[in-house]
Amino acid sequence: MRKTLEENYLYFLKELIRINNEINNLPRGSISRKKIGNSNYYYHQWREGKKVKTLFLGHIPPENLLKEIQLRKTLEKQKKEILENITVIIKAINVQKVTAEEIIKLFAQNNISFLLIGSYYLPVIKEVFKFNLPTIKTQDIDFLLKFPYHGKPVDIEYLLKPIGFTIGFYDDGSTYFTNGIFSIEFLVPEKGKGIENALSIKPLKIRAIPLRYMEMLFDQPIKIDRGEYSFFVPSPWIFAFHKILISKKRRNPSKQEKDILQAKAILREIFKKEETRQQALSCLKTLPLKWRTAIKIFLAEHFPLISN
Repeated sequence: MRKTLEENYLYFLKELIRINNEINNLPRGSISRKKIGNSNYYYHQWREGKKVKTLFLGHIPPENLLKEIQLRKTLEKQKKEILENITVIIKAINVQKVTAEEIIKLFAQNNISFLLIGSYYLPVIKEVFKFNLPTIKTQDIDFLLKFPYHGKPVDIEYLLKPIGFTIGFYDDGSTYFTNGIFSIEFLVPEKGKGIENALSIKPLKIRAIPLRYMEMLFDQPIKIDRGEYSFFVPSPWIFAFHKILISKKRRNPSKQEKDILQAKAILREIFKKEETRQQALSCLKTLPLKWRTAIKIFLAEHFPLISN
């Protein structure tokens, strides 16, 4: 099964962190040999800043040192290859950006009422709030709709067909559109527990996926003005709180890990600025007690100074 760009990026990122940790625990430099008369003398040499350090090893270099230096060279070669792969992925993602923006613009200009969420959400708040966030955009473009939907009737299939998208259906009956590169999906807040089937959005002639805790994302939305069009995204603090809550319900460990990493990254930036910090903490006080408790436990674990 072909991995998505996101899965590839996360894999290479984890490998890069692992290799960097291993490299940092291995000796630097190389082993040199000098022959004086009939005798061989070995030296361990490495750089510290502009200086070259030398350690005399004797007539026979330690075998474990030779192995560790060779392992470091192998890992440094792997690191170079991983960085090249990451560069290729980022370039591919940047190529996708224009098309994704065009889809968002098309929906906004046709008065489709939505919140942009998913992987294309993070670059937007990074831009608006000047957050230092790692962002990776996948082939999935996710739109959150209110349910019931009271917006203007629009035939989304008819709207997307001229730009190369065809309609498809998942096993649960939900609708998606794809052009072979992108997959456009629609989500709605789950109304009641245990709803597994897709919900009909008749004005748009689609069926959307119901998910828990989505309703909270409509609170305090941020308007993004692009001049020719505008759209809304969730506020970063509510989005982070949502990630904390949804992570508790994940059955897939990798998705749970992704939720936690995103929540931590966003909250770290929020808490750097007094204004956004106060907005986040004020918002937290308005949430239901059960949600508030779960979020406070998360904050106590990952941001103890804030939780106090």
